[in-house]
Amino acid sequence: MSLRSTTMSKKKKALGVVGVLAVVVAAFCAYVATRPTSYTVSRSLVVNAPPDAVAPYLTDLRQWILWNPWDELEPNSTKVYSDPASGVGAWYTWSGEEVGAGRMEITSITPTRVDYALTFTAPMEDQAVVFMELAPEGDGQTRVTWSMQGQLNFMGRVMDTLMGMDGMIGPDFERGLHKLGEIVSR
Repeated sequence: MSLRSTTMSKKKKALGVVGVLAVVVAAFCAYVATRPTSYTVSRSLVVNAPPDAVAPYLTDLRQWILWNPWDELEPNSTKVYSDPASGVGAWYTWSGEEVGAGRMEITSITPTRVDYALTFTAPMEDQAVVFMELAPEGDGQTRVTWSMQGQLNFMGRVMDTLMGMDGMIGPDFERGLHKLGEIVSR
């Protein structure tokens, strides 16, 4: 076998591998394009406190930070609060190497629900709606449900396909709810 035919054979194999990879990537992209363009992540926990004892930890952003699961990742992240830091229109921003950067604002408060607008600015820009629901349950207990809804662009659908938004965010919600339960049960 000559050097030229060996080189040609290697080129054909390389082109074959590149062709197969191109087909796989194209098929994956076609599949991702069919995926949902929105997501909802939700977790619930029954805590040993009535709704009126839980509500201040949801409506005062300085209290929110006491059970926020992401604050544990980087407790020294930079935080700035509105004045006042509670009630409709209250907001806080955060910035850090581990937690990225963003802003959360309380948009609505009822006796059974608190809504927030969430804007991420780093490591990538995104927006979501977050809401906490309170339902009395049992003797002095409250079911707290934490939900987040958002839209997925193509890259978001890639991430959702590979890792799943529920799998990425859900465990953090569970940690936060457990910590909230510990705080309000004291």
